[in-house]
Amino acid sequence: MFLLDDQIGFNLNRVALLFRRELIRCLREFQLTPEQWQVMAMLWHKGELTQKQIIELTLQDAPSASKMISRMETSGLIQVTVSKLDKRSTIISLSPEGKSLEKILPKRILGHFEPILNSMSEKNRKMFLLLLKQFRKILGDEIKK
Repeated sequence: MFLLDDQIGFNLNRVALLFRRELIRCLREFQLTPEQWQVMAMLWHKGELTQKQIIELTLQDAPSASKMISRMETSGLIQVTVSKLDKRSTIISLSPEGKSLEKILPKRILGHFEPILNSMSEKNRKMFLLLLKQFRKILGDEIKK
């Protein structure tokens, strides 16, 4: 008998939706979406990204990524410049305001999710993360570091 509750895909999608809902709650006061948060976190790590890299990171289509980048620029979180190497490419970097959020946002998010994650043993959390990374690799999702 086929039970939806026993399907990996259903449960994985459900957990992703529930985590996304929690992330939206956590980011609400900063007026950021989960995709914008991903971009900010990667910019803190790399310093700058191209629009193509943002599309790969967020799994958005080009028009949606363009709108998101435009909103982030309008809100003063990022700066967009034309690449000196390729005039067709844009380079996205953090504004001073975007950089300043690095001191606040990661701690806020970790604090928000800590009670949820601490309901599992550390061993199970590590195993769950490992399995998620394996699934991403199988599905061809490798974010360049």
